[in-house]
Amino acid sequence: MSHLLIRAYLALIFSASLSAREWQSADGTRSLQADFVALKNSQVLLRLPDGKTTGLSISALGADDAEFARLAQASLTDATAQGPQTLQVQIVLAEGAIARLGSKAPSPDSPWIFAGEMIYLLPSPEPFEKGTRLEARPLFPAGQRTFVPLDGDPVIIRAFALGLEQAAATALDQRHAAGGDPSRLAPQITEPLVQIITTRGLAIPLGKGYYLAESRLLKGAASTVLHENAKDYPVKVIKEDAGVGLSLVKSEFEMEPLRLLPREPAQIGQSLFAISLSLTSTRKTFAPPSLSRGIVSQSGSSSRFQHDAAIDPDCVGGYLMSDRWEVLGVFFRHESRVEILNSGARSSAKPLEARTERVEALHSRSLDQWLFEGEKGALRRLPGVPTPRSGSLGDEPKEVIERLRASTALIIASREEKRDPPVRRRAAISGSPAPDGAAPAFSLSGSGTRHNRTCRYFNMAKPCQATEGKPCKLCGG
Repeated sequence: MSHLLIRAYLALIFSASLSAREWQSADGTRSLQADFVALKNSQVLLRLPDGKTTGLSISALGADDAEFARLAQASLTDATAQGPQTLQVQIVLAEGAIARLGSKAPSPDSPWIFAGEMIYLLPSPEPFEKGTRLEARPLFPAGQRTFVPLDGDPVIIRAFALGLEQAAATALDQRHAAGGDPSRLAPQITEPLVQIITTRGLAIPLGKGYYLAESRLLKGAASTVLHENAKDYPVKVIKEDAGVGLSLVKSEFEMEPLRLLPREPAQIGQSLFAISLSLTSTRKTFAPPSLSRGIVSQSGSSSRFQHDAAIDPDCVGGYLMSDRWEVLGVFFRHESRVEILNSGARSSAKPLEARTERVEALHSRSLDQWLFEGEKGALRRLPGVPTPRSGSLGDEPKEVIERLRASTALIIASREEKRDPPVRRRAAISGSPAPDGAAPAFSLSGSGTRHNRTCRYFNMAKPCQATEGKPCKLCGG
């Protein structure tokens, strides 16, 4: 083939488009888009968008593309030799996940055991969740990482991608970022501090599975349930109004509603009883309510009023009752507790935020008005939502208190929050002195080589002095 025909052929190949990677010619004048297939005998095999395969000399490619081809072939060879792997996600990171390789006894009934090598998985289009199992997947090596757990010493682990192109591209980018410094070829990934924030409060039944709850309690919740009879019933938010502070939710669990409307609205100076509902130590049921007496001290707005009755500082809400034991108003509070999900020393739940005394309550009649929709003059009740009833709840305080307790649901909302770990933990392997001496400055390998804290071969489990062993050729010891 003549020289001109070769140049024309190369120009035709490098003009192809619409595939995974754009490849550049060595002189930078031509490009094509194609998928990497293999590197054999200095020939890069590429798959064009039309499905055809072509081969190019690696010397015809730009430096980055040539290096990409070498990295891709090395990753492909390793993945082929290793074969498909089954693994399970252990820790979800901001980008990617930490997983462990699984093993299984020859018996078909044997369970998988995920206690093998710990690896880092690059981000994937399929979302990672803790406990996710990936079965019979090819794993393409993508360099190394320094994994910094919340508890324990930093360790060097292998990184993998679920796709070959991603593995090679990541390894190439990592080499560029290292700039020839071997100590930077294993960048840090840090285990996040994961907190589960659980918030509990009152849910007031309206009938047919509808409940009123505090809107702040549900804000940002990943899951919300009604906890009744030792069971959790998922709820769906029907209406939400942060201004009023209410949410209307629906559940399959139906509870007998209370008589929520008084025959006469609350008036300034009127005497009342405050019934506070608190939680037991298990946080899953209501303790016996407390009762106090006061008066309506001020009308805050058309929907709220203030009172001076003492309320239990540990309560999650309650009711304001008239002398005739009619519901004048309701008040919502909530209790938020935080639990460290992935700490080695799993902490007990503790209150998350300070609790402040509240004397405001929602008029019972405003609850009924909130259950309408539409423009003024053309309001209609929300479809399917029962009309609250009016009247007294009983004649005796004990009877009324028990009825309130039995006809109030506990709503529980949970959300997950990730935080950066303490600065001290990150500083321990950063190359700068640890403020509390948590990390040694040098370590000694089995061959007697001394590595400093910045070296990829540094091992916190084998500390040594600066005078021990022989210095590492990569980091200088």
